[in-house]
Amino acid sequence: MQKPSITLATIQSHTHEVNSIKSGVKLYNAGKVEYEEQEDGIFYARVHDKYDTRGVGITFSKDGCDLKNHWCHCGVGSNGDCLCKHIVAAILAIQDGFSESKLTIGKTATVSVTVDESNIAKTVGSGNLSVFATPMMIALMEKAACEVLSDTLEKGQTSVGVMINVEHTAASPVGSTIYATADIDYVFGRKIEFTVTAADNSGEIGKGKHTRVIVDEGQFIKKACDRNK
Repeated sequence: MQKPSITLATIQSHTHEVNSIKSGVKLYNAGKVEYEEQEDGIFYARVHDKYDTRGVGITFSKDGCDLKNHWCHCGVGSNGDCLCKHIVAAILAIQDGFSESKLTIGKTATVSVTVDESNIAKTVGSGNLSVFATPMMIALMEKAACEVLSDTLEKGQTSVGVMINVEHTAASPVGSTIYATADIDYVFGRKIEFTVTAADNSGEIGKGKHTRVIVDEGQFIKKACDRNK
C-alpha cells in the first residue's frame, strides 16, 4: 500500500464530531500519538489525551487516500461511524500531517455555452424540438466539474464521471446562453461529489448531483481496452 495521504477535505467529508479536527490537530502537534502498522494498511495507535490513553484502529484504502475502517475506545469513535479527535490525531501522525491538495469543500467553477443547432434536442436525438438538449446540459455540468478539478490533478491523472442524477426543469431556445456550475460537496480520497446546477438568461433550468473519480489515465485506458478484447 502507498503511504497514507488523506487530505483535510477528506477528513471534513467523513462524519466527525464538532471540533474533532481542531482538537485532533492539537494532539498531533503536541506529539501525543504512538502508532504501529500491524498489517499492510492497518494501523493501531495510542493517543494520550490528558489523563487517559485511547486506543485507535485505522484501516486505510488500498491507495492510501481514504479510510476503509476506523474505531476508537472513546465514546465518540467507538462505533466506527464518526471521526473523533483521537482518530484525527492518529491519521495525522501516521502520514506526518495533512496531505497537500487543492481539493477543498466548496471549490467551484462555471462554464457556459450558447444554444445553437449543434446542441438542441432535435439534433442530438433526445427529442424533436429546437431547445437545449438534456444530454448537452448534462455534458456541460460534467465540464464544469472537470474544470473544478483541472488544477488539482497530477501529471498523468484525469477524472471520470461515475454518477449523475439531475433534473432538467426548463426549456432554453436557440440563442440562449447556458451556464453550468459545479461545487464540491464531499471528497472521499479520489472520489469527489458535486452539486451541479444549470441556468439560462431567465433563471435555473437544471440541478442535481454528480460524482467523479480521479484515475491514472494510462491505467484506465488499458483496463478499458483489456475489458473489450
